Amino acid sequence: MISEKMIAMIKDNADELTNRLCKDLLSREETKSYRKINEDLVWERVFDVYSRLDSWLARDKKKADIKDHYIKMGKKRLHEGIPLSEVVMALMLIKRHLWLYVIEKHFFDSSYEFQQALEFNNRVVLFFDRAIYFTTMGYEEELIKEGVKAEPGIISKFFGKG
Repeated sequence: MISEKMIAMIKDNADELTNRLCKDLLSREETKSYRKINEDLVWERVFDVYSRLDSWLARDKKKADIKDHYIKMGKKRLHEGIPLSEVVMALMLIKRHLWLYVIEKHFFDSSYEFQQALEFNNRVVLFFDRAIYFTTMGYEEELIKEGVKAEPGIISKFFGKG
């Protein structure tokens, strides 16, 4: 199955992907707060995502496991002083670098139509990634402007527990 081959390629090249992502992440203005964290720790965290991708995407992976992991991660980033917009951008960059790597390695070059579809998909994904990022930035700026003190569950209070 093609998805299994892609996951294997990503796992096998997790070091290279991690190096590329960390260079980008630590040099961007949109993720400048990550520079406050030890560079080796940032590398380990990114590597963990790429090297365990097969586990995260497994059909038998429970949604609750993913939820628990990323809730804990969000709490850690808050205590590290990383703004939510930068956490979201870091996740988007991890995803983006993954797809750029797949395209670079000509994983799909046997099908011209599939390549076109993938490029279109990347454009759409990038649009929504940016929309999420800027929406989050606006949310944070408004909270600061309004002097709202963030507390656990603040998002649930506005949008329901969904």
